[in-house]
Formats: sequence, C-alpha cells, structure tokens
Amino acid sequence: MKKKTSLLALCLALCLALTACGGTQTTQSEDESGSAAPDVSASAEAEPVEEPTETSEVEADTSTTAASSEGSENTSIIFETVEGSVIADDGTEIVTYSYQVPTVTLADSAAQAAVQADLDAVVETFAAYVQGEFATQAKEAYATYYEGTEDGSYGFSDDMTFVVSRIDDAVISLVIDEVGYSGGAHGWDTRYCRNYDAQTGEALTFDMLGENFRAKAEELVLAKADEMQEEEEIFFENYADYILEVVCDGTELCADVYAQLYPDLYGADSSEEAPEGTLEPTYYLTQEGVIFLSGEYVMQPYAGGIVEFSFSYDDLIDVMNSQYML
Repeated sequence: MKKKTSLLALCLALCLALTACGGTQTTQSEDESGSAAPDVSASAEAEPVEEPTETSEVEADTSTTAASSEGSENTSIIFETVEGSVIADDGTEIVTYSYQVPTVTLADSAAQAAVQADLDAVVETFAAYVQGEFATQAKEAYATYYEGTEDGSYGFSDDMTFVVSRIDDAVISLVIDEVGYSGGAHGWDTRYCRNYDAQTGEALTFDMLGENFRAKAEELVLAKADEMQEEEEIFFENYADYILEVVCDGTELCADVYAQLYPDLYGADSSEEAPEGTLEPTYYLTQEGVIFLSGEYVMQPYAGGIVEFSFSYDDLIDVMNSQYML
C-alpha cells in the first residue's frame, strides 16, 4: 500500500532527527477559511457493492450499510459504508475497520469511468491492506503479547472516510482520511486528496490549474507557515525544507522527493530504496479556494495535528485557470 509504505519510510527517516512531540493543533479547514467541507446527507440507494475477498490468513467478517450521497442530479457521488472485523483463533476481535465505497455519476460516461476507476483503486488498496498485511500484524501481535491474558485493551483499527469538498460541473474534489491504531502511545491520521476535472475525469495537476500554480502555492504556504511560526512555534526548525511534501498534486516521484529530503537514507550512495510510485495529492478545492495539507510529522510534530493552509481563489487569481475557480 503506497501511502502506508511512504509513511513508514518517513517515520524511519524522522526517527533519526526528531524527538519532540510538542505543538498546537490545527486540523479543520474552517480554522482559516471559515467553512468546513460539506457533510454527506442521506439520499438514494446505490447498487450493492461486492464485499471484500477474505484473506487466507485471517477471518474477516464484513457488512454493508445504507448509502448516502453528495452532488446534483447529473454530477454526484453516492457512498456506501462497509464495516468489518478480524477475529483471532480464540474468538477475540482483534481488528475493526470500515471504509466507504463511492459510486460516481457524471454527465460524460468516459469521465465517469475514469473517476470511478481511480476511486475504486483507492478502496481496493485499503481493503486489501486491512484484511491482509494489517490483519496479519494484528494477529501476530495478539498471539505474542495478549493471547491467554486477561488484558482486554488490545485492538487494532483502521477507518477510511471520504468528504466531498467540492462537486460541480468543473471540479470534483475529495478529502480522504485514514484514521487508525496499531498499539503504542497514539494512533495515526493519514489525510490525502483526490481532485478531478469533472468534464474529462482527469486527475487535476498543478500544470492543469495554471502554468505557475506550483511556484505560487509554495510561496503562499511558506509565507503562511512563517506567520504561524512567529505567533506560536508549531513547526519543526527546518519546516521550510518539507514544502515538497505539502504542495503535491500526485505527480511527484517518491524516489526523487525522498532523495532530496533524506539524502543520507535515500541518496545515490545509500542502501535504502524509497517507495515506488508517487506521493499522494495533498491539496483540495472548496467553494472558497484551495487548501494544502501538512500531514503528521511533515512540517510539524505529531502533537501539531494536521495543519491546513487555506487560500482564496483571489489569492491565486494571477496564476490559476479561471475554469476551475468560482
């Protein structure tokens, strides 16, 4: 699973340099933009989704609950929630998980198929992970530390949810949260995004948003981070170096970014190999503007939460294609 592998690799690198867990938390887009992404409300039912295939190493029980939807008649996404658990050999529930399965409706069938295929891949990757690698880790940990004891506090969990940030005839933008726990002092929250051109189904890249969009976004994020750091020390001392992981559209190669950020681990002369593939997109569009994410342990320590940098379309008017603005 690309994002889990990337997170583990980042943690390995950070362990060499970071020990602090102080800071303050800014997690919701309404902190700076004045409005959060819209809630999902109940609506029409979608076609039943196929339940995930059980793995050979664990017993995984799943169930599907009712659908909810977001959007208009011709441009909409319906979600169904799948919940499941993994049971140890002695009958103890050792993993709980849930995820949403989106069904996309667009006016153009080719665009609809492209967006649907990409979101299906997100869901399938998550389902395979929680029922495979994650469940196996939980089963091994349970057998090693908890089986046969009276300690009832054991339990792994992982939940994936979608929030539709913007959906209209120009843009579909979603925020994806994976919140979980696998032992230790605290859990994790991995937040990333998906952005599409609603007319073509293409993933929105910075080049599509505007020729100089990336450079302007980096400038704005660093300026906002500097202001926040002066008011309250939220970020790591070298936070500016990690702009490469905050302004991402999903085209950035992990190998290139890791080699630049962590040359001792992933440089040309190192023995470690960076994860394959690209970084996850870390921006999304709203009715008011564009928001960039600094995830856990990127610019700030764990206690800093996930920091969101919000900018209005007016802030980007000189560099952003008008077709994607409101």
